[in-house]
Amino acid sequence: MANKTSTSSYQPGRNINDIQKLYGLQKVIKLASNENPLGPSKKAISAANKIVQSINRYPDSKSIDLKSAILKNISKRNISASNIIIGNGSNEILELVARKYLNNKSEVLFCKHSFLVYKIISNTMKAKIVESKPIKEKGKDFMGIDLVSMKSKITNKTKVIFIANPGNPTGTIVSIGEIEKFIKNISKKIIIVLDEAYYEYSSHYGFKSAVNLLGKYKNVVVTRSFSKIYALAGIRVGYGLASKDIISDFDKIRQPFNVNYIAQKMAVASLGDERYLEKSLRLNDAGMQFLKSELNKLGITYLNTYTNFITLYLGSKTQEIYEILLSEGVILRPLENYGLPDYLRVTIGTKEENNMFIRKLKKSLKVIK
Repeated sequence: MANKTSTSSYQPGRNINDIQKLYGLQKVIKLASNENPLGPSKKAISAANKIVQSINRYPDSKSIDLKSAILKNISKRNISASNIIIGNGSNEILELVARKYLNNKSEVLFCKHSFLVYKIISNTMKAKIVESKPIKEKGKDFMGIDLVSMKSKITNKTKVIFIANPGNPTGTIVSIGEIEKFIKNISKKIIIVLDEAYYEYSSHYGFKSAVNLLGKYKNVVVTRSFSKIYALAGIRVGYGLASKDIISDFDKIRQPFNVNYIAQKMAVASLGDERYLEKSLRLNDAGMQFLKSELNKLGITYLNTYTNFITLYLGSKTQEIYEILLSEGVILRPLENYGLPDYLRVTIGTKEENNMFIRKLKKSLKVIK
């Protein structure tokens, strides 16, 4: 079914300072935006400090050093610098896809409850939005992408398909094997965007990236972000991987100097800090296990997740619980604008933050009984 062409603008998580002022609180924790609670790598901070006096100069428009670091990190024979584009966050890469391939005569396809930016950028290009159905059968894939439903929605007007893997706000995942079967059986004229903003978390659970598909399929675009596990959300940097022709087309329409000097240097340093990556994954693992255990004790169900967040089902009490938690200094993410009014999303925080969230959640559940 096609959606209306209008949608509300992207609503970020509530601001800590605003909640402190609103409720007169000193202690407020934000578990709404899937940020790494560790903060950036010390190597990344050091890299930023070294160059801060040089920001009177324009950055490298081609981001050569960052592309080299990405190549070293990926270490795939079929990938070269000409297969990489650096963006002002991976959102910019998604926007370049829309600008290049969508117009008022085309259709764009993604699963219902997908990352809201897909809808926003598609509306900007006046494309017809088509949403496939998520998996409704209870089980580990519940609310994940149903590729059979997605394939059934393809028409001769479909120009772009967005697949977040893992998904946001659901946290669910599709195996690369299933995705490749899907790609094999649809038109090669359709651009398939595989959004891997949470890839580092899912790879920790044994899931493979779509990067391996780039050598086989010239219509595939893979996007990655430094905002999540690398904790660089505040400086905006991400990248896209695709065929040389697609990257060349993107380079023609992107803004010059689109990624700032400090962002490039911090991203390079982050990719070189394996200990930081391991520490982040350990913290996420411990927090995930703790929260799932506590939620199970409380009888609260949640979607299966391969990310750094959990999406909780709270039913008709969702909004009330959200507001009580806000008043107690815990910011979660309501999902009404994703078509999920009965769910809240919680980011895995530090041990202290996770404990505080559970304490306040227990309190809110007692209040609404």
